[in-house]
Amino acid sequence: MRYAYILIALFFTIHGFSQVSSKKQRAIDSAYQIATQKTRPINVRLDAYRYCCWKTVYLDFNQGLKNSSEYLALAKTTTQHDNISKAYHFLGHSQMMLGQFDEANKTLQEGLEVSLKNEYYTGIAEIYGDLGNLNNNLGNTNTALEYHFKALEYAEKHNIYVEYARAKINIGEIYEAQGKYKLSIETFEKALNFCVAHHFAGFKSSIYESLGDVNITIKEYETAKKNYTTAVDYAKRLNNNNRLINSLNKLGILHLELNSLDKALDFHNQALHVATTSKAYTLEAKTRANLANVLLQLNKTDKALEHITLALHQFETLKIKDNLDNAYIITAKIYHKLNRKKESHTYYKKAYELAKNTNHINTLKLASYSLAMAYEESGDLLNAIKYHKEYNTYSNQIRNEDGIKQIIRLEMQDVYKKKSLTDSINKANEIKLLQYEYDKKEERNKLRNYTAIFSIIILLAVVLCIAYFYNQKKKIAAVLSKKNKAIRVALNDKEILLKEVHHRVKNNMQVVSSLLYLKSKNTEDKIAKEALIDSKKRIDAMQLVHQKMYQKGNYQQIDVLEYFNDIVTLLLQPIKAPEDCFTVHGEELWLDVEQTQALGFILHELIANSIKYAWNKTDTKKVDISIIKTNNEIQFSYSDNGKGLPENFDITTTKSFGMKLIYSLSTRQLLGKTQISNTNGFTINITFHAR
Repeated sequence: MRYAYILIALFFTIHGFSQVSSKKQRAIDSAYQIATQKTRPINVRLDAYRYCCWKTVYLDFNQGLKNSSEYLALAKTTTQHDNISKAYHFLGHSQMMLGQFDEANKTLQEGLEVSLKNEYYTGIAEIYGDLGNLNNNLGNTNTALEYHFKALEYAEKHNIYVEYARAKINIGEIYEAQGKYKLSIETFEKALNFCVAHHFAGFKSSIYESLGDVNITIKEYETAKKNYTTAVDYAKRLNNNNRLINSLNKLGILHLELNSLDKALDFHNQALHVATTSKAYTLEAKTRANLANVLLQLNKTDKALEHITLALHQFETLKIKDNLDNAYIITAKIYHKLNRKKESHTYYKKAYELAKNTNHINTLKLASYSLAMAYEESGDLLNAIKYHKEYNTYSNQIRNEDGIKQIIRLEMQDVYKKKSLTDSINKANEIKLLQYEYDKKEERNKLRNYTAIFSIIILLAVVLCIAYFYNQKKKIAAVLSKKNKAIRVALNDKEILLKEVHHRVKNNMQVVSSLLYLKSKNTEDKIAKEALIDSKKRIDAMQLVHQKMYQKGNYQQIDVLEYFNDIVTLLLQPIKAPEDCFTVHGEELWLDVEQTQALGFILHELIANSIKYAWNKTDTKKVDISIIKTNNEIQFSYSDNGKGLPENFDITTTKSFGMKLIYSLSTRQLLGKTQISNTNGFTINITFHAR
């Protein structure tokens, strides 16, 4: 099946239809005939080639490659450095978009050498920008930034406006990739203002898309959606397929983040259609990977596998490193869902190794966790512990980065508020100035008689009173605003600290659980082994409480019904046979954390006792659990169809540790009443009041 997918990929690599309209194609064909007629003057031919390249290298890369190669060959027969440099630019761009990175680098370096030698500054700035984009595609961001700053330096020094705007946009994109979000937005806004001032509509799609990238990074989703939509509109208006594919993909990723899977699928399909028809193979590979991820979320696993196989073939054939680690992760998830563990492990390993080289922390976190689980399942405990430690390290690092992003987002919101306030004050000052001039004019007119003077005095007195009271009110409002802001900051700090505490408690309990599990695997004594396993399960039940608090963001109450279902899944699902029945009854019920944790311990002990003592190996197992709230009274019931308790059993005097724990938690912590029945198995009812 894999070879079939590769054949399909080769088909799409070879075939495709141009996005150039028939009218434009006729114009290109006419210009190409002029360019290839050797009887025409060489300047006319060069102008025709330049037109052909300009119309094709951004739409049909194969046609652009052919035209720019011929253009360069002809330009080299002259001493026209502007045409030679432009031809190198077009050829390098076409090679880069077709994934021919080595050839593109060689072409651009030759073009740069020619432009520097002949001091053709426009060509120097343009090719420096091309080299920056090439290195950015290859993952060499620092080198890319150096090239873009060189392009900016030449453009600024020699008033090359187009290349100045282009360099600003490229620098802003790299700042965003490096996490310098405030600097990135400032750079993009300068570029946008520059483009508006000089009527450069062609760059607006790129700028709005980049602004959307920063917005989504700092979780300004609505602003990101507006910027991406604006980028799509500009790209369509200008027939810029590369930018259109990128913007559609970004909209798809945004809707996936917002869990709007159908919309995400629609945007990625639109992007794929444009990529395949315009032969944008590099962008097609990234789009297929994104599409496979959405299909996986929609449980369309076979379709997802088809797209990711095509994407990997294109990534590896074209030697594309950007987004390859993400594609490996998606592939591993798909194989894991298909229960093909060997292939899944292989791709997680590839993602891990690639992310190690590129320092992609999110990929390292996902890959290390999955590898830890795989090694633990296979019994390779040393590697399991190693990757568990790495997972915890990367998780903490990501949480730190998320905290920084949150601070940056708040800072940026504050900057925009201050900017808005400054604009309002300036406008108010203008209004006051106009009012003052008007009053002065009226005063001169009314000084002619006593009545006019008296009226002006009264009016001024009223204005002064209003101004005084307004000023006092404004001061009070400012003081209150400052205090409210301090309160909000303090509450936010406490909430972040509480989240971190609960998360670290959950992580520590997970480590303890893993250690108990590893110890039980290496313990031969049966009693000790059972004790370790029981302890691990109790820790897991405790861990569920903290996990619920961290996931829901509610640190005072927990949904008991959801918590019970998780405990049943944890303890009873591994022993469940097709004929067995384990049910939890009740409606959504939020209880105090301490009461919920006590109920969790009780349920854990009851299930553990049922598993150990209630049934024979061949018995059909049934467990019925319910929790109901009437007014402020909680009724918890647990029953199984097992052997029941011994006759004359008294829970108040029993020596069983589990039953002692159940009785102690019921009466001392929950302050409830306990009733036990041995009819048709074992039943216990606990009644207590909710806090």
